[in-house]
Amino acid sequence: MIDTSIRTERRFGVTSELTMMQRRNLLSIRESEAWPDVLDVMEMCCIEIETRLINTDPEREAEVLANHKMAKAAWQIFTHLQQKMQDEITLYLAAVAKKPPIPELTPAEQLIENILDPTHPLPSEYEE
Repeated sequence: MIDTSIRTERRFGVTSELTMMQRRNLLSIRESEAWPDVLDVMEMCCIEIETRLINTDPEREAEVLANHKMAKAAWQIFTHLQQKMQDEITLYLAAVAKKPPIPELTPAEQLIENILDPTHPLPSEYEE
């Protein structure tokens, strides 16, 4: 069952690294047709906070400054969340990406590598 309660405080273990399953889930969310809707809701929240700033009486300087800080923080959280999701998705994709096979060098290519860089081993037929 999915917990639909609103989180209002820190939970133990959330600051640790995400599992591959969690990263895969983030990829699924981001590739979902619902993702733009989630972004729209988050942006609406930022705009609501920004609107509070715009509607603040300019004579109340402390309130203007406080609302400006809140609006700035909201947009920073909005962009940081998107970047963090992208970073986690990139880590997931890098982990599951198939590495291209590297063909073994032929004896002639091994000899060339050894000539160019003597730390590379000689092919067995050229060893003394």
